[in-house]
Amino acid sequence: MIPSIRRALAILAVSALLPTIAAAQTTVLRYSNWLPPGHAMRVKVIEPWIAEVEKVTQGRVKIDTLPKVIGTVPSQFDVAADGQADLVVFVNGYTPGRFEISEVLELPFTSDNAEVYSAFAYRFYTQHLAQYGEYKGVHPLSLFVVGTGHIFNNKRPVRSIGDLRGMKLRTPQAGVTQSLLLLGAVPVSKPISELYELLSGGSLDGTLLVPESVASFKLVDSLPYATIVPGALYNTILTLGINDAKWQGIRADDREAISKISGEAFARKVGRAYMEGDEATWATYRKMGRTIETASPAMVQEIRTALKPVEVTWIEKAKRKGVANPEKLLETMRSELAAAK
Repeated sequence: MIPSIRRALAILAVSALLPTIAAAQTTVLRYSNWLPPGHAMRVKVIEPWIAEVEKVTQGRVKIDTLPKVIGTVPSQFDVAADGQADLVVFVNGYTPGRFEISEVLELPFTSDNAEVYSAFAYRFYTQHLAQYGEYKGVHPLSLFVVGTGHIFNNKRPVRSIGDLRGMKLRTPQAGVTQSLLLLGAVPVSKPISELYELLSGGSLDGTLLVPESVASFKLVDSLPYATIVPGALYNTILTLGINDAKWQGIRADDREAISKISGEAFARKVGRAYMEGDEATWATYRKMGRTIETASPAMVQEIRTALKPVEVTWIEKAKRKGVANPEKLLETMRSELAAAK
């Protein structure tokens, strides 16, 4: 065969293989999304992050947002751990008993600055909590909070603990369930995705929720009364998690690149997005003539006193989970948070 023809055939053969080689080098992550269109975290953080992942890995890692959530919203941790989807965002409190040590970050009156606290939460997790192995089967790319929890209802303005008595209020996590019981309300554990139907049908009188989500989940009409609790009645921890085996299958330099745009940076962006969303919700409330109360100093002190057992309960749970000195861990968290920016 003439050498020039042989070279041409070789080039053609290699060219034919290039698409196959490129496909073999591309990892596609299936993302199980449950956040509605327009949601602050989805639009301002997750979707830009998905694009950035492809960019920093030079196209070797791509994320495919699935057309609907895999499984249920409360089951997202297991969806990732079992490999039903590769990538999820899940609410830690939706799987009771699994993240009891990390619940220290959800205690009452911890912080009401979501941007600062989100970044701090991830940092504190990596430095002090990761050693306890609560994320078996799932690699946490980021851990964060989604804003300050306040009181929303459709019955009456809440100006004292007495106004909460007997109200059926949705609770997002175990610590909040205990808080509602201590405040005289009736806690109902349900995911946020079911709130609209439960409120419309009269099964709930209200919910504890971050303001941004009241608007993004279209609940303003269902929750005309809002009470802001300075200092934060609670914070809710969420996690951006990836199936651990899938994560380990990504080449090391790409894992490093993805980690750099995740973690604390991702958490801070979530906190900022929620704070902006909170302000938009309050603007909507004022425009629509809804009631916005701010708990008085006397009411805040009343709540603090009533919720003291929540901290005691966390200490007991942490000890059972193997934390030698939970009191010291709590003290460290408060000390480091006081210096956080």
